[in-house]
Amino acid sequence: MLYYVVVKTDIRSTWKIIKWEIGRLAANWKRAAAVLLLPAVFMMIALNIFPVLINYMATGNLGRNPVTVVAPPDTFEDYLDEIEGTTVYNFKVISQNEFERDYSEEDLRKSLKKGTIWIFFEDGELPFDEEIERYYNNLADGYPGAVSHAIIHVTYDKSSTLMETKVESFEDLIIEPYKNSLLDRLGGRYASEGRDPFMVDNFNVVTKIMDNRATANKNAARVVPGIVMLLSYYCVYSLACDLFAMEKSRGFFDKLLLSPVSGKSVVAGKVVTMMLVSTFSAVITMFLMFMSSWLNWSNDAMSLLPFGMLLLPWQVAGVFIVLIAAVYLMSAAAVYITMSLQRLQDIIVNLQLPLVLFLIDFFLNLFRFNRPLTLEYLMPFHNNICLIRDIYASQARWWMFLIVIASDVLGGMLIFKKLYRKVDLK
Repeated sequence: MLYYVVVKTDIRSTWKIIKWEIGRLAANWKRAAAVLLLPAVFMMIALNIFPVLINYMATGNLGRNPVTVVAPPDTFEDYLDEIEGTTVYNFKVISQNEFERDYSEEDLRKSLKKGTIWIFFEDGELPFDEEIERYYNNLADGYPGAVSHAIIHVTYDKSSTLMETKVESFEDLIIEPYKNSLLDRLGGRYASEGRDPFMVDNFNVVTKIMDNRATANKNAARVVPGIVMLLSYYCVYSLACDLFAMEKSRGFFDKLLLSPVSGKSVVAGKVVTMMLVSTFSAVITMFLMFMSSWLNWSNDAMSLLPFGMLLLPWQVAGVFIVLIAAVYLMSAAAVYITMSLQRLQDIIVNLQLPLVLFLIDFFLNLFRFNRPLTLEYLMPFHNNICLIRDIYASQARWWMFLIVIASDVLGGMLIFKKLYRKVDLK
């Protein structure tokens, strides 16, 4: 892969340049932090602030999502006590009299527009808990027409697409577990028949993780690839400015070419350094996103990194290989720009342009829900985003790897070949 970067140069001289450049970067810890850590940290902050901002723009609430519960049965109040502090919802319980006294139809409408979810309980012939208990007793007695008239009404602003997503998440995280708990709370004879005196929870950690992973990876596939590629190129861009553009503007690069080390070895050492540092930066970014996902215990419906993101070993290896190939092509393009132009301002402007393109690609991928077309795997840089997306979604195929990696490697080799013909490095 590095044929036109290393093989045609003195490997020993190249290795000296690599050690020298890495040592220079490590000595300046502020510069190293700016290149390796700060972009990833700022991106993680942005990813975690995003759902909060979306919630604020849609509902005006910065804190937990407000939920008002009207006249709940005892079982629901007990359930709220059990889950207190473990969800992203702020529950407010009021009586039926308080609701009728303090809330007019207009007040309720305004509350819904602000993003509040309202919960109402319909009893049926008996109070809610007694109705559920009667239903289970009828089932225990073998009554074929057993029907429960107890109903939970979840009321929200249906004109808001965002609220529809939030309510779907609310029903999955709050209502469904409450419904499942009613059998143990009110099941009586129906719950105890055929059961052991105590319950054994056959909790399988692996199964639980894989269940979360299936959903989390599918959503992360729209977020992670664009971020990784964007920050990888930012690292390449920063290092190209530091190792090539700034040294050219100060005249230091020309002095290096006068040293016993060949010009190609100088370029090769700097390029390999760029690749090593940029790949390491991408690994740090992915690790921070992994940690952010597993610390997202609330699993907010608007979270860009949902709880449970996890790659299998072959997927980690696949992403790593794709990153190396992508960084190689990025480095080749960045070096070609810096070596082909003379004015520092022109170099920086041309190096910044791909950042904008990567940012646009990130947002396009974020709001895209269909799989990439075959032709997209031939598009430089964009094809890397598509392939990493497929890896996260467990949809990658061998021919995708072949096309993407071959296009990156051949593209980088052609760029370096053209550079060596255009610029006399000796």
